[in-house]
Amino acid sequence: MKRMIIGFACLWPAIAVAQAPQGQAPDVEAAVRVTGTPERISLPPQLHNVWYDEFDAVAGEYTLSNGSNMSLGMWGNRMYARIGKGAPLQLVAVSPYVFVGRRQQVKIVVQEPDRSDSSRIHATVLLPSRMLSSLAPVHEYTTVLARR
Repeated sequence: MKRMIIGFACLWPAIAVAQAPQGQAPDVEAAVRVTGTPERISLPPQLHNVWYDEFDAVAGEYTLSNGSNMSLGMWGNRMYARIGKGAPLQLVAVSPYVFVGRRQQVKIVVQEPDRSDSSRIHATVLLPSRMLSSLAPVHEYTTVLARR
């Protein structure tokens, strides 16, 4: 059985050429595009407790490198991010300065604030391109820089 399968696999190119119309080569240009799996941002196995004073150091209004804005804030004991004019996204802390979206594929990495000058903070935001443009491909992600 194994020899028969191997023999058939070896004959496959010859069969394809034989089935092509006379004088015409088989369509070799036809290609199948295989895309990789989309980058996944998953919830951490263990959540990190962020204290109000830790989060207050990074909370506030940020300007994104694409010209939009992002605000980080707390409501009760939950952390939220609003990117552009979108709805607030609930965040979960991976560490004191790394947050992921609870229901949305978003990851925010805030540079640890300098204790002497906490007014200048930089962050990296990884989010689905669809959040920035409805014309973007579904599984594409964009990284934007943020500063406060």
